[in-house]
Amino acid sequence: MAPPFRPGCASVTARLREALDAADCRSLADVLHPYVCWYPSDGSGIGFHTRSHLLSRCARLHALGLWVGIEETFTYPAAVVLGLRIHGTVPPADPQTVGYHVFDVTDGLVTRITCYADRSRALDAAFPGAAAAGPGR
Repeated sequence: MAPPFRPGCASVTARLREALDAADCRSLADVLHPYVCWYPSDGSGIGFHTRSHLLSRCARLHALGLWVGIEETFTYPAAVVLGLRIHGTVPPADPQTVGYHVFDVTDGLVTRITCYADRSRALDAAFPGAAAAGPGR
C-alpha cells in the first residue's frame, strides 16, 4: 500500500493562508500534526502541545473577535514563516506590531510553531543564513 500523499511546504503555505484569511480554525486541522507544539515569542516555553489544544485556543480567540492579517509570507524547504498582525479589541491584539511565526513542516504537516518578535530571528530559525542573504539574493 502506498503511503498517504503529504503536500510540500508550498501547499502548506497556501493552506495556512486560506485558513487564516477565512478565519477558519477548523481548516487548519488538515495541516497540523496531532502532536504539534506551539511556543510563544517570550521564550517562556509554556505553549500548546496538541492539535486539539491549539485549535481550541484558536477558536476561543476568534470568539473574542480577534483575527490576523498576513503581512509577509516566506516558504522554505522545511518551514513556512508568516508575518502576522493581530487585530481586535482585546489582548493580544496589537495592530501596530507584526509577529513572525515559524511553522516547521515534516512530511507535509506542521510539527512545531514558534513565534518571534524579530523578523531576522524568525527567518534564521526557518532557514539558517536566510536573514543574512536578504530579499532577492
